Amino acid sequence: MKQILRKFNRLSLPAKALLALVFSQLVQKGLSIITEPIYTRLLNTSEYGTVSLFLSWHEILVIFTSLCLSKGVFNNGMMDYKNDRDVFTLSLYTLSCISTIFIGIPVILFSTFIYNFMDLSIELILYMFILLFFEQTLALWTVRQRFEYKYMAVTVLTIVLTVLAPLSGIVGVLVSENKVFARIICEKNIFIISYIGVLILIIKKAKGKINLLYWKYALKFNIPLIPHYLSLHILNHMDRIQIAFVIGKSAAGIYSIAYSGAAAIKIFWQAINASLIPWTYEKCSKKDFKKLKDLTEILILGFGLLCVFFMFLAPEVMKILAPVSYHEGIYVIPSVVAGVYFSVMYYVFANIVYYYKKPKYVMIGSCCSAVINVILNAIFIPIFGYLAAGYTTMFAYGFQAFIDYYALRKVIGKDIYDKKFLLMTSSFVVFVAILLNYIYDKTFIRLGLVGAILLYTIYYFSKNKDIFSMFFQKNKLIKIYYI
Repeated sequence: MKQILRKFNRLSLPAKALLALVFSQLVQKGLSIITEPIYTRLLNTSEYGTVSLFLSWHEILVIFTSLCLSKGVFNNGMMDYKNDRDVFTLSLYTLSCISTIFIGIPVILFSTFIYNFMDLSIELILYMFILLFFEQTLALWTVRQRFEYKYMAVTVLTIVLTVLAPLSGIVGVLVSENKVFARIICEKNIFIISYIGVLILIIKKAKGKINLLYWKYALKFNIPLIPHYLSLHILNHMDRIQIAFVIGKSAAGIYSIAYSGAAAIKIFWQAINASLIPWTYEKCSKKDFKKLKDLTEILILGFGLLCVFFMFLAPEVMKILAPVSYHEGIYVIPSVVAGVYFSVMYYVFANIVYYYKKPKYVMIGSCCSAVINVILNAIFIPIFGYLAAGYTTMFAYGFQAFIDYYALRKVIGKDIYDKKFLLMTSSFVVFVAILLNYIYDKTFIRLGLVGAILLYTIYYFSKNKDIFSMFFQKNKLIKIYYI
């Protein structure tokens, strides 16, 4: 242990931040893997579907209430207002509060229609707006801590919330007759406590000051992006809402647990991307696209291989996550994982587009993809059931990646990444996603292919270890950042 700590201390600050974030996210997802099987055994498929429906609607409404102020505009603000970050943070939070109030008023005025449309109880929707009012405190604070590589506080708070929230939810489900309400309220109350604590800290550091010019700055950047962010959340969540509407909450519950298991793999890229964003901004400022290309393509291939490896283990994943009543969701996992791989392309391309403050270009791909996804779901879910939603999502994300690539090319004026490399890697991931539907019941063949892929992965990273390791080694990382 001491040797590991010594090696960690020798790393540069960005590398420490990355590893700390990866660790906290792994703990978060690891505990989720432990708690979700408990929930699926305490809640039937319909109850689990209702919880999923609540979370899906929450993720769509948060686009309008938060105005996505913790996204790209906040990273840009950290660069543009380096000496006034505290006031900038509080200003953006108050803007999100005002937006939440304006969205909440129509919900109260037209309550009967809204509740029936969302297919949720009055109590759950009102509680949702309490969450929406406070939660941007933690979102803004976390993004700032990561941007400044202050990894310790974020890591500790993430782990504490990850442990306490599900424990509270499980206890609530065990002692309550209304299991759905108990799970949501007991789990989310832990987060609300942290939101209020962080809000007090933000107000104290900013000395209660708000700059209205920062509202103008944020709205000018983010308002054009609202359709884009909404489209991303539609891609992530609308399929469950459509499944619940067309087939029922039970089918939505089965699809949701399979989708959650598949989407868990995205946590690896989110952790990497948190440190990749400032590094990308630094490389773009110096127009050092060669180093940007070399490292990012290694990361893309590594993530692609990880996706393929995860697809092969879908039966084992579902056995861990849920009882037999959920297991037909196994066949959802490959297509959803392939969709996750394509969604990662958005981060790769959009990070650069955001640096050049050309957000309108990423809107095209995301908006078109969301519309395509909703239309395809409306056509194929009634015909083929909820399994179709995985493939429509994969296609929509693939289309988005295609459009975003050419948006990046338009902004830069040239190709940064190797098109042939991206096409071959993407084609391999899709091929495996389709193939696995025919060999999941052939365990020997499936596990043999897993071994072959694992050996190739080891070989590839051994061959390219100099490029890959530069993101982690102290001297090389410093050289990348400042030379």
